[in-house]
Amino acid sequence: MEIVSGYAQVEGTRLYYECAGEGEPVVLLHTGNGNTTIWDGQFEDLASDHRVIRYDMRGFGRSSYPASSYLYARDLAGLLSHLGVDRAHIVGPSLGGRVAVEFCLLYPSMTASLLLVAPVIREHNWSEDVISARIAEEEAFGAGDFEAATQAMMRNWVLCPGRHPEDLDQSMLERIRAAQHASYLVRLRTRKEAGAEPDEEELDSPAGSRLSSIAAPTMVLIGGADGPDSTAIGERLASEIHGAQKQVIEGVGHMIAMERPEDFLRIARDFLRAAQRR
Repeated sequence: MEIVSGYAQVEGTRLYYECAGEGEPVVLLHTGNGNTTIWDGQFEDLASDHRVIRYDMRGFGRSSYPASSYLYARDLAGLLSHLGVDRAHIVGPSLGGRVAVEFCLLYPSMTASLLLVAPVIREHNWSEDVISARIAEEEAFGAGDFEAATQAMMRNWVLCPGRHPEDLDQSMLERIRAAQHASYLVRLRTRKEAGAEPDEEELDSPAGSRLSSIAAPTMVLIGGADGPDSTAIGERLASEIHGAQKQVIEGVGHMIAMERPEDFLRIARDFLRAAQRR
């Protein structure tokens, strides 16, 4: 299988991307603790009957992080235009789910469907556990202790309540750690070069207030062992997006596609097959 990779100059940044396969375009976004590598294996599998695109969002992996305001959803639109894609199915896990929702609201004609995998959104009253872990991560990152910062991140977004590192696939954990360290390095370089990190722009109207206007076929996947914040967000999106399907995968945490790749691929294929008929 031929994989075409390259860089696209989009919205003042340089985005690394990979494309493979033929058929209706499918975009694989990534989590806030990942990059294109979280889709290793599944990217190639889906490319057997789709044109699959994965890329590092700005500030992640091999993409740049210029010190100017930005909007992830606008970056995605620019990348698709660069690739000559006018409409695509969007797969968004965690942070990628939030980007997918905002992209659909801003560019509805470019959105063929949404597969939201343990998604988050901006408008949520985060629990004390998530807030305290985020503070611990930022303090450790500021002190240059990437390992402690990664451990704090993993508390909510990988381990989830009641689970321990030894309970999970160790190669998966190493992939997540490597991706997280890579993003820390990008952030650190931006701070040194520009003195501060750029802020993502707010939408003119919050996404959370417009969920009912989403018309694209949508499925929301929820991990049965995920944390209460992610679960609540998933339930909200499934109930407020008109016609959205919901599926709970028992025994899996926040990183659904990485923890249960075969189950995810089966669900994704069935959903994309149905969405293509609409």
